[in-house]
Amino acid sequence: MDTHLQTLIIYSVFIIILAWVGGLIPLYFKENKHLIHLFISFGAGVLLGASFLHMIPDAAGILGSRLGLPVLVGFLTLYILEKFVMTHPCPHEHCEYHTVGTSAFFGLSLHSLITGLALGSGIVVPRLGIVIFLAVVLHKLPASLSLVSILVKEHYSIQRILMYLTFFSVMVPIGAFITYYLVEHTSRMVIGYLIAFSAGTFLHVAADDLLPEVHQRSGDRTTGLFIFFLGLLVIWSVTLFH
Repeated sequence: MDTHLQTLIIYSVFIIILAWVGGLIPLYFKENKHLIHLFISFGAGVLLGASFLHMIPDAAGILGSRLGLPVLVGFLTLYILEKFVMTHPCPHEHCEYHTVGTSAFFGLSLHSLITGLALGSGIVVPRLGIVIFLAVVLHKLPASLSLVSILVKEHYSIQRILMYLTFFSVMVPIGAFITYYLVEHTSRMVIGYLIAFSAGTFLHVAADDLLPEVHQRSGDRTTGLFIFFLGLLVIWSVTLFH
């Protein structure tokens, strides 16, 4: 079996397990808002670091001056899908478009499918695979937690919640495998465009969904900012390692 394919299978198993861990927490434990705040702050640093320190530089090495358009298209694609096409449950306490139920499931699932694009295209670039995997993992847990929390609040049955969680947990692997098999037989230029597009989607998730959490809770702003920079530091240290 191809090494890249083996790595993708391992990553996919971890992502599915973590999605279930995040989804089961609201079913059995009371939500720890302080801990979630810190986790999201760390995830914001990881996603921004992955975009600016790894994905965009690597795509620039392939695309050169053509880099800007696919990054912008990736950013705007997720923005339009989340704000105008599919409803999206954000993690903030006072979100103006905080939605519920089945629409939240479809919105986050579509989001995860697009995230799988980043993992599938990055896996063929050895130095990007682990970075994108880390970024996906740190976003998947709070996303699962948010989704199930909404379903619980709306009094969905346990059976229906577990069914939604099952489908949601495999969305990233599905997107990753589809993209991987398409990328495997395509040109280096196409890989560059896919990575740049994925970087744009990561920037949107970090800037719109996660970064506001860093400064939202007045009593935790300093700690949140510290954890945010810790996330950046983790990704920067991966850069030094490579």
